[in-house]
Amino acid sequence: MKLLIPGDPKKSARLWRQIEAQEEKMVRTAQELADQMKEAIEQEERRTLSERDHKERQLRNIQGVAEQSTSWAEVELFIRYQAARREIPKAWMERAVETLGDLRAMARDIAPNEPEEVIQRIHLELIRRVLGYTVRWHVWHAKGEPQLRGGR
Repeated sequence: MKLLIPGDPKKSARLWRQIEAQEEKMVRTAQELADQMKEAIEQEERRTLSERDHKERQLRNIQGVAEQSTSWAEVELFIRYQAARREIPKAWMERAVETLGDLRAMARDIAPNEPEEVIQRIHLELIRRVLGYTVRWHVWHAKGEPQLRGGR
């Protein structure tokens, strides 16, 4: 567990517990993002999302950038870059940037009296978690749902 507040392990542990208390909201936010990815792919490509043409790799690339970054702006730029390269749908990029950016409000709620540097660290942690859950939901849409409908 990383220290969210350098030099204050007790306060950091409290903040981690508060982040974990928001897990349900983060999973639901990720589900919405994955649902929107599925819809955007189906509208843009005019075909059903399938195991063959899903965007798991691109989502994992975005998640990887978020894991390594110390800046929301860097993550946002990479999402826009992926859309510009047509690796992800532009409509999804717009929604993802808005949704992930809005997690800053949750970070402020978790640590209302902390300096901006701490809010930024919490915001990035929330983004990382939401993106991880988004990958899982997306794989479910691409690989799990077709099996229920009688596919592979």
